[in-house]
Amino acid sequence: MKNFYVPPQFEVVRDPQRCVNCKVCVEQCPNGVHRFDETHNRMLADESKCVDCQRCVAYCPTHALKIEKNRCTLRESANWSSDAVEEIWKQAATGGVLLSSMGSPKELPVYWDRLLLNASQVTNPPI
Repeated sequence: MKNFYVPPQFEVVRDPQRCVNCKVCVEQCPNGVHRFDETHNRMLADESKCVDCQRCVAYCPTHALKIEKNRCTLRESANWSSDAVEEIWKQAATGGVLLSSMGSPKELPVYWDRLLLNASQVTNPPI
């Protein structure tokens, strides 16, 4: 089956004029987004791993980094969230069903706590 491309949610913008290749972003990134390319002597970023924690931006001594929301991501609508579309793509690519234990992988509202039972509606004649 063909691989499908899901655009990364965030974009790492590095100013080449300010970046001094100090590698602080490599040390501080918990997700391994940044790496140093020895052959070209420059910093690179794997944007698919970025979760917008802004840690690299905060620790950059020359303020060369900026994390922006990618404009090429899926646009959400009232009917389809980007998470729902990505899950459908994953199911279509693998042929499997994405499962989670004990119900739903997402937070769902609890309606039972807001339920109001009016006993006067079930008596005959109404009270």
